[in-house]
Amino acid sequence: MTIHIVRTIDEFALLESRWTALAAAGAVRTPYQSYVWLDQWLRHRSVDVEPFVLVIDGGKTIAPFGRVRRTGIRTLRLLGTPDSDYASLVTTESLDAGWDSVARTLAGIRGEFDLLHLHSIQERQSIVAAFRRWLGTGGRERPYELCPWIPTNQSWEQLLARRSGEFRKTVRRWKRRMEELGHVTLEQVRPPLSDLLLDELADVERSSWKWEHGNSSFSPGPMRDLLRAVLRDRRTEATIWLLRVSDRLVAYAFILIANNRWYYYLSTFRKETGNAGSFLLGRIVEAACSDGCIALDLLRGDQEYKRLWTEHSETVHELVWPVSLRGRAAVLAYVLRWRAARSSRLAKLRARLFGVGDRRQEAHGSIRGTGTVPLTVRSSGDGSEARANL
Repeated sequence: MTIHIVRTIDEFALLESRWTALAAAGAVRTPYQSYVWLDQWLRHRSVDVEPFVLVIDGGKTIAPFGRVRRTGIRTLRLLGTPDSDYASLVTTESLDAGWDSVARTLAGIRGEFDLLHLHSIQERQSIVAAFRRWLGTGGRERPYELCPWIPTNQSWEQLLARRSGEFRKTVRRWKRRMEELGHVTLEQVRPPLSDLLLDELADVERSSWKWEHGNSSFSPGPMRDLLRAVLRDRRTEATIWLLRVSDRLVAYAFILIANNRWYYYLSTFRKETGNAGSFLLGRIVEAACSDGCIALDLLRGDQEYKRLWTEHSETVHELVWPVSLRGRAAVLAYVLRWRAARSSRLAKLRARLFGVGDRRQEAHGSIRGTGTVPLTVRSSGDGSEARANL
């Protein structure tokens, strides 16, 4: 087994062609393992993270780690943490085999780090089995968050029929409330977005509850820089949905795309149009049902507005695994912190201080309203036509 460790952003850039080949072979499972997402994250959001990317067997498996040094502890994390809802490998092997190769590699270089700290991972069983086999015992893990998702491999009519009668009334009420505001238009665009449109998105956030609460994604800072870079990058597989009332942008949604699944990454609406967020989500669900999308993933956070749409969810986990005495001490500290996090009072304080969950704290308004409203469907702006079957 051969191994190469990528330690700089410039060296990471040399992986793009190999990454593209892996993606074509199905090795990139979610948008958060795409090359463009991790490349832009490294350039705009990594702060004190140094690349520590394992390229195994000539690129059959890539483990996109970064190394952080804090209080004397050298910690490996998957790049994109904490902005990626799903963190994982890029591999053409099964996840069991891929993580086994990674754990075996890490065992051979354990002198270069003290602790593995993995956030928001889906394949907990594969990782724990591999780490126990190659790195020994002492690791701890916990459920991190629920990620609701909507099965859209069905018609819109079938999906509505499976919901309650009250929900269907709510959908129709959203329609009426939006029609009362003016002429409704829905547009879809794909990256690269213009600076003018990016400024429009920021303006929506300035008129939203997010801005008032201080957790806007487009406030000046590294998160804004990441989003603007990703949305300007023509390599990004995504659709940005724009909801206008009388030509004024009142809501938008940023949907990442991978493997016939849509990922509802970011959505914001003006607070004076309180039904716009729910209405827009309804139209996205309807389009997903007719567009070959097998699931609309609502990502981390078990908010009430998501539960209106689905009972399905995926649990993601957080895991810490030591390889040194310092790492074992760090694991104990994490366990104590996890216990403290069970306190609802401390959780609220942490959310207030650090903006935890900033992308999804926007309320979707009262549960009233969507359905089929006549829409003017515009050109997407890149020469292609937006979908007309909305």
